[in-house]
Amino acid sequence: MFERLLGFTGLLAITSWFFYENYTLETTEYDISSEKLPDEFDGYRICHLSDLHNRSFGYKTENIIRRVKKEKPDIVVMTGDMVSRQDYNFRGFYNLAKAVAKEYPTYYIIGNHELDLTDRQLSELFSVLRGYGVQVLLNDKVSIEKKGKFIDLYGMYCGLHFYKDEKGNYRYPQPFTDNDLKMLIGEKDKNRFTVLLAHNPLFLDVYAKWKADVVLCGHMHGGALRLGRLGGIFSPGKRLFPKYYQGVYKRGKTQMVLSRGLGSLRLFNRPEIVVVNLLKDK
Repeated sequence: MFERLLGFTGLLAITSWFFYENYTLETTEYDISSEKLPDEFDGYRICHLSDLHNRSFGYKTENIIRRVKKEKPDIVVMTGDMVSRQDYNFRGFYNLAKAVAKEYPTYYIIGNHELDLTDRQLSELFSVLRGYGVQVLLNDKVSIEKKGKFIDLYGMYCGLHFYKDEKGNYRYPQPFTDNDLKMLIGEKDKNRFTVLLAHNPLFLDVYAKWKADVVLCGHMHGGALRLGRLGGIFSPGKRLFPKYYQGVYKRGKTQMVLSRGLGSLRLFNRPEIVVVNLLKDK
């Protein structure tokens, strides 16, 4: 009897721990300073959501919605893989997108999972999001205005051939280059502070050469399993100890903020909502 009780207690503890690691949210704030930022945008807050993979956090994803509202962002951005390729419906993501876009200007780009959807699924996804007021950025640019000053927000996606396949090999032998980026979204305005939304962080060198001021990425799931100073252990690209897995990375004057994301299996790596504070470096 005692052994059964002990076994049940252990199973309950493991289940509770697994639930805590995968379904309790953590909010991380990063201050990003730049002398290029217009004074009018000093203190501008961007809520960054990524890699939901259609997971629901509470009834109608209310736990994420509540957290986002608590942070009082100026805008919300979603950097891809908000659904998964195997999903039959996108209810979890739709609940989140509808509620968030009702309160804040919301921008969305696609990731590699969306690229694996059928044309019909993708068309329906875009139609529903636009109906909610979400701006779907397909290698597009929008200029955000505040008190007569502007910053540029680009939403970039590249084809699946620039991602690794299920064996961990690139589908295309040539790497993603700055010329590829320019072909997708064009040249940036050198006089404007620029925020680039890009699902894949592995191309930081390219983003820096393009002269992005801030890049917001996802894709890496925080390394799935995190072990202290060893950091993230496993990437979606089938690579151990990925170079980028969470936090802020710098290349020249370009600063990349990498979200751990919200969905998928994770250990010691809780689902993350990121808030980026843009600050004027005076």
